[in-house]
Amino acid sequence: MAGTERAEVLAELTRALDQGDLALDDYDYRVAAVGTATYTSELLAQLSDLPPEYAWLPPTAVAPPDQPRVAGAGRGALILGILSLPTSFCIFGGILGVIAIFLSLRGERARGFSPAMLGCVFGIVGVALSFAALAALVFALNKPMSP
Repeated sequence: MAGTERAEVLAELTRALDQGDLALDDYDYRVAAVGTATYTSELLAQLSDLPPEYAWLPPTAVAPPDQPRVAGAGRGALILGILSLPTSFCIFGGILGVIAIFLSLRGERARGFSPAMLGCVFGIVGVALSFAALAALVFALNKPMSP
């Protein structure tokens, strides 16, 4: 637990004491509890029964998520990414691969091999194979046929 969190709670307790919303003996008890607290919930408990103007939120509790995640998007990305591999030779896999990459960015983040990450990898491979198939097709069509 960071010392800045303790200092913020102590500042709120001192302000409550100065405003007359907290008795001196109760203040002393709470300051001792803040000094021995090991969890953020113990700090929150010292301010929980005071009026709302003394409310304190830990810094980690107020951080909003970066962007909303879609629950099934990772699984959808994985399915489309896998489907993009065999269909990449008929150029259709490139479209599926791009959609898989897009869905993987909206999927839930997890550590390790998540469905969203695997779908992104398969989508990238599907797009690359589609470009290779398209290049092979263009090369084959431009090559003169000789007997």
